[in-house]
Amino acid sequence: MTQRADYINSKAMLIDLKSIDEAGKDYNFDELSDETLGTFKDLIGDTPFKIELNIRPLGNTFQVHGAVNSEYNEVCSKCGYEIDLPLQNRINEILVIEKERPRNTQVSQSRQNFDTSAPSVTYINDSHFNLTEFLHEMMAAGMELYPQCKDTEVCESRRYKEPLITDEERPGHPGFAALKNLKVSKH
Repeated sequence: MTQRADYINSKAMLIDLKSIDEAGKDYNFDELSDETLGTFKDLIGDTPFKIELNIRPLGNTFQVHGAVNSEYNEVCSKCGYEIDLPLQNRINEILVIEKERPRNTQVSQSRQNFDTSAPSVTYINDSHFNLTEFLHEMMAAGMELYPQCKDTEVCESRRYKEPLITDEERPGHPGFAALKNLKVSKH
């Protein structure tokens, strides 16, 4: 187990879902909350964040509804410069308590209609839900896979700056150095 996983597990905020009444329960966290202190440091550093959640039972399942708001620092996938991006992830999740299935069974969790407003489904083994781990996953899921500058004109100007090394000074692959002085004659 990695050091990060040990840290999350040692700070696990376990919630007994079966103890939540029909009205549901609200959870609000920010960077000053003792429950989440340092939990998201690997994702957003020391940037302030705000998390609002509501968990309520829906028959034999539970709905988790809320939002994660913050900022994070990333490197633009086009120009390579560091940029600050907003992190605004809506949470709409259905938790299904289900005993572990045998290894030879398969469960498909794919969405066919790609409707982003539809809830996702998470299967858990018992009614004790690790909220800290869930929030960490939701925050990571809200980050862009290929971050880009919001101002495309600035990004393009950064991409095509004059190179610091000219083509003559560029050393190239060392394997081709032997071919540099090779003389080829025509027959």
